[in-house]
Parts: sequence; C-alpha cells; structure tokens
Amino acid sequence: MLKLDVAFLYDLLGASQEHRIKPKKFAQTDIDEVILGHTNEAEYKKLLANEFMEALRDRTIKIDIPYITRLSEETRIYAKSFGQGKLKGKHVAPHTLEIAAMWAVLTRLEDPKKHNLAIIQKLKLYDGRMIPGYTQDTVKELRKDTRREGMDGISPRFVQDMLSNALVRYDEPTLNPFMVMNEIERGLKAHSLITNDEQRKKYMDLIAVVRREYEEIIKNEVQRAISADESEITKLAANYVDNVRAYTLKEKVKNRFTGRDEEPDERLMRSIEEKIDVAESRKDDFRREIMNFIGALALEGKKFQWSTNDRLRRALELKLFEDKKDTIKFTSVVSNVVDRETQEKIDAVKTRLMRDFGYDEISAQNVLEYVSSIFARGDLK
Repeated sequence: MLKLDVAFLYDLLGASQEHRIKPKKFAQTDIDEVILGHTNEAEYKKLLANEFMEALRDRTIKIDIPYITRLSEETRIYAKSFGQGKLKGKHVAPHTLEIAAMWAVLTRLEDPKKHNLAIIQKLKLYDGRMIPGYTQDTVKELRKDTRREGMDGISPRFVQDMLSNALVRYDEPTLNPFMVMNEIERGLKAHSLITNDEQRKKYMDLIAVVRREYEEIIKNEVQRAISADESEITKLAANYVDNVRAYTLKEKVKNRFTGRDEEPDERLMRSIEEKIDVAESRKDDFRREIMNFIGALALEGKKFQWSTNDRLRRALELKLFEDKKDTIKFTSVVSNVVDRETQEKIDAVKTRLMRDFGYDEISAQNVLEYVSSIFARGDLK
C-alpha cells in the first residue's frame, strides 16, 4: 500500500476522513469503508518519518503480521511448489521440505527465557507436539514472554531460492535434506539482508541444530524399519504387559514353557524401560501409567494395542532393535562387503523404508548407509 503514488494515499485520506472519494472521470462518491492495506516494516517506518503524512498516520492502525512460527504450516508453503509430483524426474526424499522449514522457523524464534527448554523443543511445542513435562499453558507463556517473535528471521522466499538452487546444483535423481542444508549454508555467506556476523553465526549454528534433529529422525526410522516385525513386537509387548500387570497387582506370572508360577521378570521390564530413560526410581510410576492407560481403554470398550501408547511403542521398538541389530552388520553396509544373508536383511530394511516412510530406492540406500555409519561407530542412542 505505501509503495503507491502519494496522490493515491491522499485519496485514501479523504476516504477515511471525509468519507468521500473522487475517482478519475467520475463524480465524487460517498464511501463508508474500512480500508485494509499491507506493506513491509521498512515502508511503514518511512511513513512514520514523513512529516507530510501526519493525518494518514493518525488514522492508521498498525497490526503486526509475523512470519509463520508453526513448522507444519511453513512446510506447506514449500510443498506447494516442491512437493511430490511437482518436480519432474526428481524424487523429494522424506523430511527434505520439513528440514528446510524447520531451519527457517528456528531463525524466527526467540530463545526461551525459562522452562529449561532448548529452542528445538520450543519449535515442537509451537507445532502442537507433546513433550513430557510441558503443556499448552507452557506454549501460551512462551508466546507471552517474546517481544518480536516472528517479526525477524529468514523469509520463505530465501528458502525457496535455496531449494531451487539445490535442484539445479545436484545432478541426482533424489533431492535430500543434506543437499538443501548445504545450499542454505552456501547461501547464508552471501545473504544481502544479514547485516552482521553475529546474526550470520546464529543462523549457521541453527543449521547444526537442524542437522542433529534430522539425524535423530532417520536413526529412529531405520531402527523402526529393522525392528518392524509385527509378530515379534506384538509378542514382546504382550510379555511386557503380562509382567507389568503381575508386578502392579503383586501377583506371579505363569511360565508359558514350564507352566510354573514365577515372579515378574524384572530384567525384561527394565531392559525395555531403560530404552526410554525411565529411571529405577520412576519405574513404578511408569508401570502404573501403562496399567491406567490399558484400564482407560477397557472402560471405553477398546482393546489395548502396543502402538497406541507412544512411549511404550518407542521403548519396544528400541528393545527389539537392540536384540536384532547384530543380525545386520552395519560395518558391512558401509563397506559394501556383504554376504548373501546380510544383503537379504538389508534389502528387507530398505523395502520397509520405502513402504512405510516414503523413500525411493536411492534415498533409502543413502539413509541406510548414513545411519549405518553412525551405528557402526557405536552411536546407538
């Protein structure tokens, strides 16, 4: 609005002050409207500094419209232009647009002043995700504590440019998050709107935050693909629940093989609970929580399934992964020296990555090799 000719702004002033407007070649017309216009912050500051536009300033109500601070909404912006089916001949690997959006949103967020939160956790809370110990009231407090959140940071235009650059630069059939992060890093060095080194360093540091988050996402997916044997995980879940029920009710468990009544298997229960960092002192609370969850489902006439409780699902998957990881030699995946039996297991994992998580053949292989290099170093957590 404020980029328009000054003469037009005077017409707006007449419309707001005298409720009349004189269009060219038409008679003066009565008008009774609310006039809505948009501009950028720089143009608004220019208006405030213009002494000749005092009357218009007095009749202007400023409403700040910040950049998006919800990850899922930012991702939708990029999906409109770069989503699956939009790029001829190129597959967009899972999480590519989400990771680009994650970095963009992080540049707009202010560091949490309290609640012992990392900025990546703040982003997840803003996006409606659940983090133990925090509620939606926490989100309201976080938003209230900010001063200009969303008014600064990187625009979607920059990220869209970097996605386009990555498509051109990499002569690969698949666009993946690492390509986009590399392009963002390259683009930051020449970004004309970043005026100081401190701000540039902050944005560079956020790339590292996003990279770590992406590594956690793909480690989790590979772990789930390896432990995705439905019958085995169902059997493990049933065994755990039987032992937890006996433990909380102070009963014994019937051994399926010997038929004898035995004490609940503490070693089994702890081997699962430790996977999600349930401390020894908190094990009773966690087990009661599981039984209460099962009881609440029963009252609603629903049957308990291991996948319906997110924490238990994660613990079971990690336990099964821990038990099965040695059947796939991760060092073999990295070195490409693979025997037939191991190759069949690797192919099964790749198939699950493609079927369950949306990878294509190349991106599934890339992710498996990258995660295998991490696991081969012993970084399983």
